Amino acid sequence: MSAGICVSQKKLRQIDDPIQRLLVQLHKIIFITQLPPSPQHDIKRRVVERLKKSLFHSGSDPYNLKAELSQLLQASPELMELTSTGSDWWPLVQHFTGDPYYSDNTGDVNLKDGVTYQQMQAIVEELLEESGYYETTHSR
Repeated sequence: MSAGICVSQKKLRQIDDPIQRLLVQLHKIIFITQLPPSPQHDIKRRVVERLKKSLFHSGSDPYNLKAELSQLLQASPELMELTSTGSDWWPLVQHFTGDPYYSDNTGDVNLKDGVTYQQMQAIVEELLEESGYYETTHSR
């Protein structure tokens, strides 16, 4: 005979799973990189593609993936290291330079210095909204 435990439904709550949040963030990044080509926001998509490549480049490891996704989820003001060379990064920087929406809150730093996790998070969310991501994921 085993004793049972009774728990009131009022006491139950959803468990916050940090791994689930990381997987959702990764799903968002991959979703964006799988969208069909669009003349609109091509540069923003290339920035997200650069992020994906940096997460899975040769020599990367699961620890780095977790750390980078965690920083992105926290919208850290730190600069991202996107493991890119100057030749492929510079055209993206030139596109964003001077755009106040993508400069940091103080206005002292722009994307010539790189992209912060906070800026990348804003780019990801903007692309998701415009692509209808939230309508398709909530209808499941």
